[in-house]
Amino acid sequence: MFPMLDNGYVYLVDSRLSAYGDNTRWVLLIEVVGYNYRAGGHNGIENCLYFFGNCLPFEPGVQNFNFLFATDNSEDGETFGPEYRSKYLNPAIKSMLLNGEKIPVSHDPDFYTSRGIELKEAPSIHIWEFVRAINTDYRDSFLALEEEIRVRIPKDLPLILRLDEWFHNDLAAGEKPSVVETFQMIAKVLEKGDKTLYQPTEAPNNHWKNWPEGGRL
Repeated sequence: MFPMLDNGYVYLVDSRLSAYGDNTRWVLLIEVVGYNYRAGGHNGIENCLYFFGNCLPFEPGVQNFNFLFATDNSEDGETFGPEYRSKYLNPAIKSMLLNGEKIPVSHDPDFYTSRGIELKEAPSIHIWEFVRAINTDYRDSFLALEEEIRVRIPKDLPLILRLDEWFHNDLAAGEKPSVVETFQMIAKVLEKGDKTLYQPTEAPNNHWKNWPEGGRL
């Protein structure tokens, strides 16, 4: 399964693409950070690692063991809720844990506006609105650490290319990755081991604002 940035069950937050390879082996990793409302709460805040390649110790695509979860409640109490499977930030909570570290939780509308977030049901704050806002300040905490990637791929495989922005194909519209410039160029990069072969002409579209249907099912 190739990642859909407008997955109907996931509100997109962020994404990153990494290409690894040598003369005989290659791995393409696409990280998709988002909020899966079917899981709810902290279990819904996920980084899904999509792996493709010819040297993987598991089947390509998405696997249950390739999800990363970074958030948890602090001693303040339930970050979301308080009712079960609530989709809102708990207005009484002032902090939560991010990779075990305590961080502040803001309910100030200006905090969200300054990060390009329009609160759809203000003063209530949706979980995905909250995560999109804090991702601006804590992006690295939601993305995979290199050691988390290396336990899943050969440790000696060189990193050739890493992208924070790219043009992603629209799977929902039937657009296959093989027909878009991005992945045609990445295939050449992996074949030749030369990142300078990635010279895109199409504007990047992987920002969450370009995929408004995500999470709408």
